[in-house]
Amino acid sequence: MDFKGKTALVTGASSGLGEEFATQLARQGCNLILVARSQERMNQLADTLRQRSKVNVNVIGADLSSTEAVERLIAEVNSRAVKVDVLVNNAGLGVFENFLDTPLERQMEQVDVNARALVVLTRAFAPAMVAARSGGIINIASNAAFQPLAGAAVYAASKAFVLFFSEALSFELQKSNVRVLAACPGPVATKFFAGMNPKMTAKQMDRAGVVVAEILRAFDQGRRVVIPGKLGVRIGTWGARLMPRNMILRLAAGTVQQLNRKIA
Repeated sequence: MDFKGKTALVTGASSGLGEEFATQLARQGCNLILVARSQERMNQLADTLRQRSKVNVNVIGADLSSTEAVERLIAEVNSRAVKVDVLVNNAGLGVFENFLDTPLERQMEQVDVNARALVVLTRAFAPAMVAARSGGIINIASNAAFQPLAGAAVYAASKAFVLFFSEALSFELQKSNVRVLAACPGPVATKFFAGMNPKMTAKQMDRAGVVVAEILRAFDQGRRVVIPGKLGVRIGTWGARLMPRNMILRLAAGTVQQLNRKIA
Protein backbone atom coordinates (compact mmCIF):
# COMPACT_ATOMS: atom_id res chain seq x y z
CA MET A 1 0.00 0.00 0.00
CA ASP A 2 1.28 3.45 -0.89
CA PHE A 3 1.12 5.51 2.31
CA LYS A 4 2.23 8.78 0.75
CA GLY A 5 -0.38 11.48 1.35
CA LYS A 6 -2.56 9.12 3.39
CA THR A 7 -3.44 9.63 7.06
CA ALA A 8 -2.90 6.99 9.73
CA LEU A 9 -4.32 7.12 13.24
CA VAL A 10 -1.96 5.33 15.64
CA THR A 11 -3.00 4.57 19.21
CA GLY A 12 -0.45 4.02 21.94
CA ALA A 13 1.81 6.31 19.94
CA SER A 14 3.93 7.77 22.73
CA SER A 15 6.45 4.93 22.92
CA GLY A 16 7.33 1.40 21.84
CA LEU A 17 5.63 -0.09 18.80
CA GLY A 18 3.33 2.93 18.47
CA GLU A 19 6.23 5.34 18.22
CA GLU A 20 7.90 3.03 15.71
CA PHE A 21 4.73 2.81 13.59
CA ALA A 22 4.57 6.62 13.56
CA THR A 23 8.22 6.90 12.58
CA GLN A 24 8.12 4.33 9.79
CA LEU A 25 4.82 5.57 8.36
CA ALA A 26 6.05 9.18 8.39
CA ARG A 27 9.18 8.05 6.56
CA GLN A 28 6.87 6.82 3.79
CA GLY A 29 5.10 10.19 3.58
CA CYS A 30 2.07 9.28 5.69
CA ASN A 31 0.34 12.00 7.70
CA LEU A 32 -0.44 11.03 11.28
CA ILE A 33 -2.89 11.31 14.14
CA LEU A 34 -1.06 10.27 17.28
CA VAL A 35 -3.14 9.08 20.24
CA ALA A 36 -1.99 8.16 23.75
CA ARG A 37 -2.24 9.32 27.35
CA SER A 38 1.20 10.97 27.36
CA GLN A 39 0.56 14.09 25.30
CA GLU A 40 3.91 15.70 26.16
CA ARG A 41 5.85 12.74 24.76
CA MET A 42 3.68 12.73 21.63
CA ASN A 43 4.25 16.45 21.10
CA GLN A 44 7.98 15.84 21.11
CA LEU A 45 7.61 12.98 18.65
CA ALA A 46 5.30 15.04 16.44
CA ASP A 47 7.83 17.89 16.24
CA THR A 48 10.56 15.47 15.25
CA LEU A 49 8.46 13.81 12.56
CA ARG A 50 7.28 17.11 11.09
CA GLN A 51 10.84 18.33 10.74
CA ARG A 52 12.34 15.07 9.56
CA SER A 53 9.64 13.73 7.24
CA LYS A 54 7.66 16.88 6.34
CA VAL A 55 4.29 15.31 7.15
CA ASN A 56 1.24 16.64 8.97
CA VAL A 57 0.97 15.34 12.52
CA ASN A 58 -2.03 15.81 14.83
CA VAL A 59 -1.75 14.92 18.52
CA ILE A 60 -4.75 13.92 20.63
CA GLY A 61 -4.40 12.89 24.26
CA ALA A 62 -6.79 10.13 25.30
CA ASP A 63 -7.02 7.38 27.91
CA LEU A 64 -8.53 4.50 25.94
CA SER A 65 -9.61 2.70 29.11
CA SER A 66 -12.35 5.36 29.39
CA THR A 67 -15.49 4.99 27.28
CA GLU A 68 -16.01 8.74 27.36
CA ALA A 69 -12.43 9.41 26.25
CA VAL A 70 -12.80 7.11 23.25
CA GLU A 71 -15.99 8.90 22.19
CA ARG A 72 -14.27 12.29 22.61
CA LEU A 73 -11.38 11.06 20.49
CA ILE A 74 -13.72 10.07 17.66
CA ALA A 75 -15.55 13.39 17.90
CA GLU A 76 -12.25 15.29 17.86
CA VAL A 77 -11.04 13.50 14.73
CA ASN A 78 -14.37 14.14 13.00
CA SER A 79 -14.33 17.80 14.02
CA ARG A 80 -10.96 18.24 12.34
CA ALA A 81 -12.41 16.81 9.11
CA VAL A 82 -9.50 14.41 8.80
CA LYS A 83 -10.13 11.21 6.87
CA VAL A 84 -8.49 8.20 8.52
CA ASP A 85 -7.10 5.98 5.76
CA VAL A 86 -5.27 3.57 8.05
CA LEU A 87 -6.15 2.74 11.66
CA VAL A 88 -3.40 1.21 13.79
CA ASN A 89 -4.96 -0.14 16.98
CA ASN A 90 -1.69 -0.50 18.82
CA ALA A 91 -2.55 0.63 22.36
CA GLY A 92 -2.39 -2.25 24.78
CA LEU A 93 -2.34 -3.03 28.47
CA GLY A 94 -1.01 -6.15 30.13
CA VAL A 95 -1.40 -7.21 33.76
CA PHE A 96 0.99 -10.08 34.44
CA GLU A 97 -0.29 -11.20 37.83
CA ASN A 98 -2.52 -13.99 39.02
CA PHE A 99 -6.16 -13.06 38.44
CA LEU A 100 -7.27 -13.01 42.07
CA ASP A 101 -4.19 -11.03 43.15
CA THR A 102 -5.19 -8.00 41.08
CA PRO A 103 -8.13 -5.61 41.65
CA LEU A 104 -10.98 -6.22 39.24
CA GLU A 105 -10.82 -2.63 38.01
CA ARG A 106 -7.26 -3.15 36.83
CA GLN A 107 -8.16 -6.39 35.08
CA MET A 108 -11.10 -4.74 33.34
CA GLU A 109 -8.87 -1.93 32.08
CA GLN A 110 -7.22 -4.57 29.90
CA VAL A 111 -10.58 -5.46 28.36
CA ASP A 112 -11.39 -1.79 27.83
CA VAL A 113 -8.08 -0.90 26.16
CA ASN A 114 -7.27 -4.12 24.33
CA ALA A 115 -10.75 -5.04 23.11
CA ARG A 116 -13.50 -2.47 23.64
CA ALA A 117 -11.62 0.61 22.43
CA LEU A 118 -10.29 -1.34 19.46
CA VAL A 119 -13.80 -2.37 18.41
CA VAL A 120 -15.27 1.12 18.91
CA LEU A 121 -12.52 2.82 16.91
CA THR A 122 -12.79 0.25 14.15
CA ARG A 123 -16.55 0.77 13.94
CA ALA A 124 -16.05 4.54 13.83
CA PHE A 125 -13.51 4.68 11.00
CA ALA A 126 -14.03 1.54 8.89
CA PRO A 127 -17.25 2.70 7.14
CA ALA A 128 -15.45 5.58 5.40
CA MET A 129 -12.76 3.15 4.24
CA VAL A 130 -15.40 0.84 2.81
CA ALA A 131 -17.11 3.76 1.06
CA ALA A 132 -13.78 4.79 -0.46
CA ARG A 133 -12.86 1.17 -1.23
CA SER A 134 -9.40 1.76 0.16
CA GLY A 135 -7.45 1.81 3.40
CA GLY A 136 -7.16 -0.66 6.20
CA ILE A 137 -6.78 -1.57 9.84
CA ILE A 138 -3.82 -3.02 11.71
CA ASN A 139 -4.75 -4.57 15.05
CA ILE A 140 -1.94 -5.49 17.43
CA ALA A 141 -2.74 -8.81 19.05
CA SER A 142 0.05 -10.97 20.49
CA ASN A 143 1.50 -14.45 20.35
CA ALA A 144 -0.39 -14.75 23.65
CA ALA A 145 -3.55 -14.98 21.53
CA PHE A 146 -2.84 -18.62 20.68
CA GLN A 147 -3.01 -20.16 24.16
CA PRO A 148 -4.26 -19.44 27.69
CA LEU A 149 -1.72 -17.75 29.96
CA ALA A 150 -1.94 -18.51 33.66
CA GLY A 151 -0.59 -15.39 35.33
CA ALA A 152 -1.89 -13.19 32.53
CA ALA A 153 -5.31 -14.72 32.00
CA VAL A 154 -7.27 -11.63 30.97
CA TYR A 155 -4.45 -10.27 28.82
CA ALA A 156 -4.19 -13.45 26.75
CA ALA A 157 -7.96 -13.73 26.44
CA SER A 158 -8.22 -10.12 25.25
CA LYS A 159 -5.55 -10.73 22.62
CA ALA A 160 -7.33 -13.88 21.43
CA PHE A 161 -10.38 -11.66 20.96
CA VAL A 162 -8.32 -9.24 18.85
CA LEU A 163 -7.01 -12.06 16.66
CA PHE A 164 -10.40 -13.68 16.04
CA PHE A 165 -12.20 -10.36 15.55
CA SER A 166 -9.59 -9.21 13.03
CA GLU A 167 -9.67 -12.42 10.99
CA ALA A 168 -13.46 -12.40 10.81
CA LEU A 169 -13.61 -8.71 9.90
CA SER A 170 -10.97 -9.20 7.22
CA PHE A 171 -13.16 -11.84 5.61
CA GLU A 172 -16.24 -9.62 5.84
CA LEU A 173 -14.47 -6.69 4.18
CA GLN A 174 -12.44 -8.54 1.58
CA LYS A 175 -14.70 -7.47 -1.31
CA SER A 176 -14.50 -3.83 -0.28
CA ASN A 177 -10.73 -3.62 -0.82
CA VAL A 178 -10.22 -2.72 2.86
CA ARG A 179 -7.44 -4.66 4.52
CA VAL A 180 -7.53 -5.94 8.10
CA LEU A 181 -4.38 -7.39 9.61
CA ALA A 182 -3.87 -9.00 13.02
CA ALA A 183 -0.25 -8.78 14.14
CA CYS A 184 0.87 -11.24 16.81
CA PRO A 185 4.35 -10.34 18.02
CA GLY A 186 6.12 -12.02 20.90
CA PRO A 187 7.92 -10.07 23.63
CA VAL A 188 9.36 -6.81 22.28
CA ALA A 189 12.00 -4.74 24.07
CA THR A 190 9.79 -1.75 24.91
CA LYS A 191 8.40 -0.01 28.00
CA PHE A 192 5.52 -2.53 27.98
CA PHE A 193 7.45 -4.53 30.58
CA ALA A 194 8.26 -1.54 32.78
CA GLY A 195 7.44 -2.34 36.39
CA MET A 196 7.82 -6.07 35.83
CA ASN A 197 10.79 -8.20 36.78
CA PRO A 198 11.61 -10.07 33.56
CA LYS A 199 14.15 -12.87 33.52
CA MET A 200 14.19 -12.53 29.74
CA THR A 201 16.75 -9.93 28.62
CA ALA A 202 16.23 -7.26 25.97
CA LYS A 203 18.52 -9.21 23.63
CA GLN A 204 16.18 -12.21 23.87
CA MET A 205 13.24 -10.04 22.86
CA ASP A 206 12.44 -8.64 19.43
CA ARG A 207 13.32 -5.08 18.42
CA ALA A 208 10.43 -2.70 17.74
CA GLY A 209 11.84 -1.51 14.41
CA VAL A 210 12.10 -5.03 13.02
CA VAL A 211 8.62 -5.99 14.22
CA VAL A 212 6.91 -2.91 12.76
CA ALA A 213 8.70 -3.28 9.42
CA GLU A 214 7.47 -6.88 9.15
CA ILE A 215 3.93 -5.85 10.08
CA LEU A 216 3.82 -3.09 7.46
CA ARG A 217 5.18 -5.49 4.86
CA ALA A 218 2.47 -8.03 5.69
CA PHE A 219 -0.15 -5.28 5.50
CA ASP A 220 1.14 -4.30 2.07
CA GLN A 221 0.83 -7.94 0.99
CA GLY A 222 -2.80 -8.07 2.11
CA ARG A 223 -2.27 -10.79 4.70
CA ARG A 224 -4.77 -11.45 7.51
CA VAL A 225 -2.35 -12.55 10.22
CA VAL A 226 1.36 -12.03 10.75
CA ILE A 227 3.61 -13.33 13.53
CA PRO A 228 6.59 -10.99 13.22
CA GLY A 229 9.99 -11.29 14.80
CA LYS A 230 11.99 -14.27 15.93
CA LEU A 231 11.44 -17.72 14.44
CA GLY A 232 10.96 -19.13 17.93
CA VAL A 233 7.81 -17.04 18.36
CA ARG A 234 6.25 -18.55 15.23
CA ILE A 235 7.28 -22.06 16.26
CA GLY A 236 5.71 -21.48 19.66
CA THR A 237 2.35 -20.55 18.15
CA TRP A 238 2.34 -23.76 16.12
CA GLY A 239 3.12 -25.74 19.24
CA ALA A 240 0.16 -24.10 20.97
CA ARG A 241 -2.11 -25.40 18.23
CA LEU A 242 -0.70 -28.92 18.01
CA MET A 243 0.31 -29.94 21.53
CA PRO A 244 -2.08 -31.21 24.26
CA ARG A 245 -3.86 -28.35 26.01
CA ASN A 246 -2.69 -29.31 29.51
CA MET A 247 0.91 -29.31 28.35
CA ILE A 248 0.52 -25.94 26.63
CA LEU A 249 -1.07 -24.47 29.76
CA ARG A 250 1.92 -25.51 31.90
CA LEU A 251 4.52 -24.36 29.38
CA ALA A 252 2.79 -21.01 28.86
CA ALA A 253 2.60 -20.42 32.61
CA GLY A 254 6.37 -20.94 32.76
CA THR A 255 6.86 -18.32 30.05
CA VAL A 256 4.80 -15.81 32.02
CA GLN A 257 6.97 -16.45 35.06
CA GLN A 258 10.02 -15.56 32.94
CA LEU A 259 8.41 -12.25 32.01
CA ASN A 260 7.44 -11.42 35.58
CA ARG A 261 9.20 -13.32 38.33
CA LYS A 262 6.62 -12.18 40.86
CA ILE A 263 4.21 -14.77 39.42
CA ALA A 264 4.03 -17.93 41.51
